[in-house]
Amino acid sequence: MKFSLAATSALLLTTLATMSKADSYADAIAEWCDGLAITEPSDNTVATAGGVTKITATRVADEKEKTLTGLDLYSVDANGDAKYIQNVWQGNFTLNERASITDDIPADVAPGLYYYRAWITNLMDGGEHGPDCIETSHTFKVTSGVHQNSDGISYYTESLDDITFFKPEHFRGCFGLKVAEPKKDHTYTVGEHVRITANRDKASQTATLTSIDLYKSTDGKNAQLVENAWTGKSRFTDSFTLKDHLNPAKKEDIDEKATYYYTLTVTSDKSKDEDCTFHSEGFKIKAKSQ
Repeated sequence: MKFSLAATSALLLTTLATMSKADSYADAIAEWCDGLAITEPSDNTVATAGGVTKITATRVADEKEKTLTGLDLYSVDANGDAKYIQNVWQGNFTLNERASITDDIPADVAPGLYYYRAWITNLMDGGEHGPDCIETSHTFKVTSGVHQNSDGISYYTESLDDITFFKPEHFRGCFGLKVAEPKKDHTYTVGEHVRITANRDKASQTATLTSIDLYKSTDGKNAQLVENAWTGKSRFTDSFTLKDHLNPAKKEDIDEKATYYYTLTVTSDKSKDEDCTFHSEGFKIKAKSQ
């Protein structure tokens, strides 16, 4: 985007202050939670409603004392929202290098993607609490049952390739993040500042924001890139806000009939090869009145 010097300075100060606070907290979490993982269930795990699963937490041992205090089962719904199912275990278990527990998945859960979320408490010298760590397993597939055909071959009730139940993007950890602003159908005038706000669920498996881009669509189907609004590396645990100066460099990119939206590119803890993409709601741009 193009900025005047004064507008750029004010924008950068606001953005950097917001990002610095978020990054410093995220950096502390990254330091204290480094080396932790929920290794089971894995991406290859397939469970059935009413069946038993195994959950394993591991850590790279260091001088920090870590205590496993809670374990919950979550699902991922069709909209990419994390849904609490039940508490599996709570207590105080010193996590040295490895801990495992089994869980009975409720018999009445719907087929879909599920994962476990572990709460891990850090203790500093003197017994004071450090920042808590929230670690999640990879999402795993749960089916409603297993059957056998006449040849004695077992098969699941739902196909493991059915994206109705097992959406690939959610399987990769692309869920639990919503772009709250810009608001749907809001109209902005060229030259205004647009607030881009993303809210992240603590149970999300998204990791680092790397890019924010502005797109426009004229037919409701095809979209074209207008401009890059921001590029960097920002970890955030709760929310992220950027103010973008809405001033497309090309006049032909200002189309009052088109629908505009931002896309956020975010890495995932559970996918090394493919990033996540989240979209804002569609909004309008109008030219300045003469």
